[in-house]
Amino acid sequence: MKKTILPVLAIALASAAVTGCTTTTRRYASNETRQTVAGFSEEDIDYTASVAVQSILRQDRIKLHDGANRAVTIVEDVTNDTLSRGRDAGALAEALGMSLREALTNSGRVIVYNKEAARYAKIKLEPQYRLAGRLTERNLRQDNGDFQKEYNLNLTLVDLSTGTEFWQKRVHVGKLVDEDNVMN
Repeated sequence: MKKTILPVLAIALASAAVTGCTTTTRRYASNETRQTVAGFSEEDIDYTASVAVQSILRQDRIKLHDGANRAVTIVEDVTNDTLSRGRDAGALAEALGMSLREALTNSGRVIVYNKEAARYAKIKLEPQYRLAGRLTERNLRQDNGDFQKEYNLNLTLVDLSTGTEFWQKRVHVGKLVDEDNVMN
């Protein structure tokens, strides 16, 4: 039994090292710090989507048509402009878009327009808004050789009847990463 545990443990450790699952310190808006992964994590996805949707709803940016009880909104997958490449890049963009759709739908004020399903719909709805965004990343070298990873989720809400951008939000996530744990 000991012979099978060691190879499995070695593979798990090697996999964690290759995928960047190293721990680092994440700073939240409240200046709370705790250990987390250096990359953009599932927790970061939930955090940024929650902050963005709360901002849209708190500022009462989404208006309803007369007689409607929900606004019809297109929510695009977020464009991933980070150092992440390949399958992980697509998964990150899809997860961010999914979290935004989930939070908006669950708010009770929005119906998310699904372009694919709309082709087969018997009742045609016209979307009122389009929410699109881009996730960016910067690595800033500190004096001690460590890095500060700066992630920004930049979102824009567009009124489709006028084409005007009438809400924008940048949600920031900063992480302190020691030099040994940065993937370039």
